[in-house]
Amino acid sequence: MEQAYGEVIWFKGRVTGLMLVSFGLMVLSSIIASWSDIASMFTPTNGAADSTIVAEAPVVKLAGLNVGYFWMFANCFSSAAYLLTMRSKIKQMGFKDWDTMFYNNFLPIPLLVITSFLIEDWSAANLSRNFPADTRNFLLFAMALSGAATVWISYSTAWCMRTTSSTTYSMVGALNKLPVAASGMVFFGDPVTLGSVSAILTGFFAGIVYAVAKNNQAKAEKGKEEEAVIPMTNRRA
Repeated sequence: MEQAYGEVIWFKGRVTGLMLVSFGLMVLSSIIASWSDIASMFTPTNGAADSTIVAEAPVVKLAGLNVGYFWMFANCFSSAAYLLTMRSKIKQMGFKDWDTMFYNNFLPIPLLVITSFLIEDWSAANLSRNFPADTRNFLLFAMALSGAATVWISYSTAWCMRTTSSTTYSMVGALNKLPVAASGMVFFGDPVTLGSVSAILTGFFAGIVYAVAKNNQAKAEKGKEEEAVIPMTNRRA
């Protein structure tokens, strides 16, 4: 939602009522998915004989939950700021997709190199422990493959931001978590509960509503453009 209103402020975008409905459904999906965490705060502590421990248990759980959700909200706002700033720079500098991909991958290199040498252990013993001789080649190949995939992901991000909007990109990023959650229940034995299934279905419905809203918005904008065209000749029946 913050991306949508950021586009309204920075890029003269427009948020329709149906888009707000889709945002609300996505928030509702997140609340349903996290309800088990919220409900667990008020669950009595099993085996606690001391009444003080029982009374303070929700406070301790709430403190831990608040820290986790604080970092989640911080991640949401920082991601929104990153996407809006990137789209702004793409428009200002006239970057093509390859330019955006290059700078997105090149600019973090100095920061990563400096922090790596300052924080990580580059001793020979640590390198031997993290890169054993029997799996060293496979690990290096996997790292190279991951880096190559990251380059193409960055290119796809630049293309999506240029051709659509940061709001659509964020919505797609939220929706692609739903198949992963569903596959966890189908293939990896995650517990199938009413809450988890309802959260996934609500998220999918939010995506459908957003797609309909964008389609209606595109039709409305196309109609305005056609009305703005001045006819050059008189048409006679």
